[in-house]
Amino acid sequence: MVFAAMRTKTSGIPSGFNSFANVDGYIGRNGPYYCKERDAGGFDYGFLPDHRHGNPNDVIHGAALLGFVDTAFGHLVVASTQRYCATVSLNTDFIGATDVGSWVDAEVYLKKLTGSMAFVGAEVSCGDKLLLSATAIFRLFAAYKAPG
Repeated sequence: MVFAAMRTKTSGIPSGFNSFANVDGYIGRNGPYYCKERDAGGFDYGFLPDHRHGNPNDVIHGAALLGFVDTAFGHLVVASTQRYCATVSLNTDFIGATDVGSWVDAEVYLKKLTGSMAFVGAEVSCGDKLLLSATAIFRLFAAYKAPG
């Protein structure tokens, strides 16, 4: 599995979700992020925001949600194409809010692939509450080489 997940048990993390193993740089500072491979293919993504991710109103800051969905997009693109990628365009509609400490999940899907681009979409929710909707375009580069 690309960007393999580490097995961790953390309070509040739903069963089957594992933290991303690559936690260097921004991903490590803004996360941790979690994923779970689906039986039928693809992934479910999750995020348990803490006080670092809150705004002055004690709800999750939009930038924290944006970083999460962009990372989930990148993970899906690399896993689907086995190629490195970079965000070209990211459009987001912020729809709802939720408290810090609430589990956030993302349904991320691949809309279209070309030889050099990937088009993706997502809905980010907390339970039944939709928090944001996003679409993005990613530029594809050379073949991905797993670390190690």
